[in-house]
Amino acid sequence: MAASNTDLADINEILLGYFIAGEKWSKLSQDAKTQHDAKAKKATATEYDQQWGRAKAMAKESIVWAKANGYSGNVSKVWWTARPNSMSEAVGRPVDQKKNPTDILVKFTKGPADGFLGISAKSTKGKTDIGFKNPGIGTIESALKIKLKDINESATNAAIKKFKLSSSASTRKAEIRKNPGIKKVTEQMGSKVLSDISDQFLKKLKSMQQKALRNYILTYWVDSDSELYPPYIKATGMGTAEPYTAKIDDPLKNEKLDAINSQTLTLTKVGNDSVGVKAGTKQILKMRAKFESEKLASSVKFSGDPW
Repeated sequence: MAASNTDLADINEILLGYFIAGEKWSKLSQDAKTQHDAKAKKATATEYDQQWGRAKAMAKESIVWAKANGYSGNVSKVWWTARPNSMSEAVGRPVDQKKNPTDILVKFTKGPADGFLGISAKSTKGKTDIGFKNPGIGTIESALKIKLKDINESATNAAIKKFKLSSSASTRKAEIRKNPGIKKVTEQMGSKVLSDISDQFLKKLKSMQQKALRNYILTYWVDSDSELYPPYIKATGMGTAEPYTAKIDDPLKNEKLDAINSQTLTLTKVGNDSVGVKAGTKQILKMRAKFESEKLASSVKFSGDPW
């Protein structure tokens, strides 16, 4: 069985915890070791080596960041937080893990937040920035009191009627993919759907006052919350071979967040399907509408991406 992207991400996260723990499995939960061993069997030697190299670099940079930001002493315990309620049990108080993206939780002898520091792990082949939050289209509709799904549904129904396609999305996807002529048309129709959705989205955002717009962007699109406990950093491992590198981002202390909070926000259409956000002259992010897979045969979702 081949390793999925989720398997590889889990390997990266667990190895990050392993290196943070001083390469001592005893400081991690037994479940982490069990999951590591099971998932490692699915990965090729190259895939595993890449996750190993990135995780080691991520651990090194995470420790450097922690020491420079008030954490001191030894690492006494490390948790892989994939299990529900694992963070609440670790810190001894309720933690909403849906709002806290921590993958690896570290307990230092001394430091802010009772010595707890979360790490959100990202492992990538490239050297570009990582994405922001990815709210679902339903979340966007609810937050902004607008309708966007109807645009896709209308076009999808038109395609079903025009080409006598199945009402089942999975069957319709196969029908479209086996007919190049139909696919050419549904691709065009789907692109228009995404453009229309982003236009409606942009129109609504432009109608908002600065304070409301700022709160919306911070709440739904920027992965940052000053009240979050335990606090966390983002560690991104990069490279496909030695030397592997890593970078650390503090969601609560970065230029983009400072710009959002201090500069005037402006919005613009970017390409066919994205809305770009600027704070002053600084490009913050693109909010992109996209189909989950096949146009007019899958749901529309949103992604927040660096701009």
